Amino acid sequence: MSEFAGPSADSLLLEVVDDLGDAVIARDAGSGEVVAVNGTVEELFGYPPAAFRELGIDECAVSPAQAQDARTGAERTARETGSGTYRWEVERRDGTTFWAESTVSPTTVGERECFVSVVRDVSEQTERERELERFAEILTHDLRNPLNAAQAQVGILRGEVCGGEEFLDRLERVHGRMADIVDDVRTLVSHGDRVENPVQVDLNQVVDGAWEAVVGGRDGRRHGNARGAPTLVVEDDLGIVTADESRIGRLFENLFENAVRHATGDSGVTVTVSTTPGGRGIVVADDGPGIVADDRERVFDYGYTTADRGTGFGLNIVSAVADSHGWDIDVREADSGGARFEITGMWDDPVRRGDAARE
Repeated sequence: MSEFAGPSADSLLLEVVDDLGDAVIARDAGSGEVVAVNGTVEELFGYPPAAFRELGIDECAVSPAQAQDARTGAERTARETGSGTYRWEVERRDGTTFWAESTVSPTTVGERECFVSVVRDVSEQTERERELERFAEILTHDLRNPLNAAQAQVGILRGEVCGGEEFLDRLERVHGRMADIVDDVRTLVSHGDRVENPVQVDLNQVVDGAWEAVVGGRDGRRHGNARGAPTLVVEDDLGIVTADESRIGRLFENLFENAVRHATGDSGVTVTVSTTPGGRGIVVADDGPGIVADDRERVFDYGYTTADRGTGFGLNIVSAVADSHGWDIDVREADSGGARFEITGMWDDPVRRGDAARE
């Protein structure tokens, strides 16, 4: 263990940092001074621990300015939520490079406020993600274009021939399912497993926007039919959350789509969004047929679906978005007998959910 802060540094910090197997760098939250590192930094960065007395962590980056911006954003998130993560490209002492992921947490040692960064080599994971992104680009281009052409041909056939509408309807459903699969795979691949630049998001606005995208307004006018229209009920002021706005919108869209797709009966499904008891999370519940107990552990798996037009990706996207934010999601039976999804860990302090967060 190397200590650079002098006798004022608490020995407890040194013990904690030394016990961790990953490379650990502790910095003064005010000055940015590196106050302690463990021995693993030499294995990862190629610099001896003593070099960090003068060497700032950002100076090890291929692009120091980008690394500093990413670190600053992660530290800001860590102050707000308790933890922040960023990814940056490191140049070792010998000139070789690798991709590092740093998980930053705030801590106080005596009267000193510090950020402790746990740093891991994620080069293999980063390369896999890039390969998946390239695959998604190919998938989007090579499937979307012929799919659009096929959908256009169905439209032409409807105007040119008489009869056979049921077959054209079937083709449209098949094309729609293919489009859903392309979109869902693209979402899973492009979003990745981390949130790098979260912002303050008004959940009431996100929920309304997601419902509009799925069913066309709280009265469900887009899906209004003989069975009845889907209805949205928002019971609370849902508050503000630090999140990726596009991802969290997709999360609610997929939960709403899941409820509407599985709805049965003539009255139409009612979806209720509220806060969890204690105010640290969000509940999305419906009065549909629900999910049988034996299937609840499987609903977030790739490919799992019980609907004729389900892609098997929708709820997996929900789980992936929650994971990328460090939230937990659980499914159980709602009081109405339908499905109840609970997203927890969105706030450490329920006070921050309401007006205090808006201020």
